[in-house]
This record gives sequence, C-alpha cells and structure tokens, in this order.
Amino acid sequence: MSEPARLFSVVIPSRGEPAKLEQLLDALARQTLPPSRFEIILALDGGTLAPALLGRLEALGVTLVRLERRLGPGAARNAGTARAHAEFLAFTEDDVTPAPTWLERAALRLEAPPPIDVLVGHTRKPSQRSVEVPASDLPLYLPTNLFVRRALFERVGGYSEEFFAAGTLYFREDSDFGFTLEEAGARIEREPGVVVTHPVEHVRWLDPLRWARRYELDALLAARHPQRFRERIEVQRLGPLRVRRPIVRACVACVGAALAALVAWLAGAERVALAFAALAAFAFLPVWAKWKFNPLRLPVVLLVPFVMVYALLRGQLRARVRRRALAG
Repeated sequence: MSEPARLFSVVIPSRGEPAKLEQLLDALARQTLPPSRFEIILALDGGTLAPALLGRLEALGVTLVRLERRLGPGAARNAGTARAHAEFLAFTEDDVTPAPTWLERAALRLEAPPPIDVLVGHTRKPSQRSVEVPASDLPLYLPTNLFVRRALFERVGGYSEEFFAAGTLYFREDSDFGFTLEEAGARIEREPGVVVTHPVEHVRWLDPLRWARRYELDALLAARHPQRFRERIEVQRLGPLRVRRPIVRACVACVGAALAALVAWLAGAERVALAFAALAAFAFLPVWAKWKFNPLRLPVVLLVPFVMVYALLRGQLRARVRRRALAG
C-alpha cells in the first residue's frame, strides 16, 4: 500500500539565530505526524547560518532558501513557498514552539469534510494565555500558526512585500494577507486544538520604541483594506462598547496635550499649561499600562507617544507617495 501524499510544506522565515532555530527544529522533529507527510522549508532572510545548524538542517532534510539581502518575512515566506510541493502551506516562525500534535491535529481537520482553504490555529504564550484576543469571532491571521491551501496562496499572489520599511521594520503583512484571503472568497476556519507557543514579546529595554515605530505601516493597510482596517484592527471591547485603537488614540492625545502645554507655557499661561500637562499625563496612562506600569521602563515608555505619532505621520506620507505613484 502506498503512503499518503505529502500534505504540508512547513515554511519558516528566519534570520538564522541559532537559539531560536534549534528549539523549533527540535519541536518539528517531535511531530506525531509521519515525516513523510510534511517537508520543511527554511527561508533565510538575508541572514547567515552557523555551520552546526547547516548540518542539523541537512539531517532533517530541510530545504534552505536564501535571500541575498533582507527583504522582510513576507518576502521570505513567498520565496520559501516557491519551493513548496505539498497541498497546504503551514506557516510558523523561528521563535515558535509547535506542540507535538501540531501538524497531526491540523491534518485531521484539513482532511475531513467539509473542505476548507485556510485553517487558523491557536497561538499561546508560555503562560498558556492567547497571544491576542480578537474583539469578535473573526480570525486573526498570525503567521505563527496558519495553514493555507497552496493553490489559493498562489492565486492571491502570496504576502505583500510592501509591509517592510527602513530595512528592519515589518508589520501588518499578516492582516493584509488574511484580508486578501477573505476578499478572494476563501473558506476559513479556526481550530483551537492546533497549538503553538510563542515567547513573550518586547522584553528588551528599547523594544517599546521599536514597537511604536512599526505603526508607520498602518496607513498602507488602511489604504489596501479600508473597511476591514476600521472594523478589525485593534478594536477592543469595554463592556458593551467597542473601542477602536485605544493605545494609538491615547498616544495622539498625549502628544497633542503635551505640545499644547508647551505652547501655553511659552505664552506665559501657566494655569492653562498645567491643565494641558495634566491631560497629557492622563492620556499617557493607557500607554504605560501596556507596559504593566513598570517603573524601570518608564524613561523609554515616555517616548512611545512621540515615536508613535511620528510613525503615523511618516506612514501617511509614504501612503500618499504610493497613491501618486500608482495614479501616475
């Protein structure tokens, strides 16, 4: 009796960091799905690999795809997918640890009726909490745990490679890809039993500033998917209310109030300046709350609203230039 056909091409973008890759490769080697049913493709995004890792990749039969320079994870996923052979693409990332049953549980759903095109798995933190909690039952499209029919991926053109800026920033390419799949009429389901674990993010001291800088790419997503951007991006529930982009709005309010306080103080209106300063401090509280009111991070977090507003303005400028280029 012949073996079942290969079902998954596991596609991983990476910069080649050994500590991350070793843990991921260990997890993929422990998969309960037979190795004959999946292949592994590592797309090296302009990075380098240690010689010891090259031997490990060869031992596991990993296909290595190299990008000559860093183009971002979207481009790396596209390059990896170009070498894929299986019916479904299984996207994950090099700092993720898939559960041993990750691929097996996905196979059980994807090979059962009714047929679907996209399966969104569950990504959790080491504490077992979800990485992100959406404001509705609509799926998120985190590339840590996403399965897409390869024919559909090719039909929609894969990930947009525009969501990469300044040689290091990348953001929103996952939402853009998911919204594109929806617009193409893909049959999409979520499966909480298909599990990977993602480490806690933004733990380094300067990470809040890099986190804020990524918002430069919001304007591009808003231009490509205006309605979905308004309805789906960072919409949170507060009781019966749905609040759009509370941290972004808090940053804008904080910067606006701080600038008004400075103008009032320079004009000699000290009471008005104090009132605006108090308003700026109040608007800053949700921003600091995101970083758990950690006093050690306060000197950096104080800069977050200003970096955020700069990124938003820069993104609007980039989007305007893009629109003119497309129109011309």
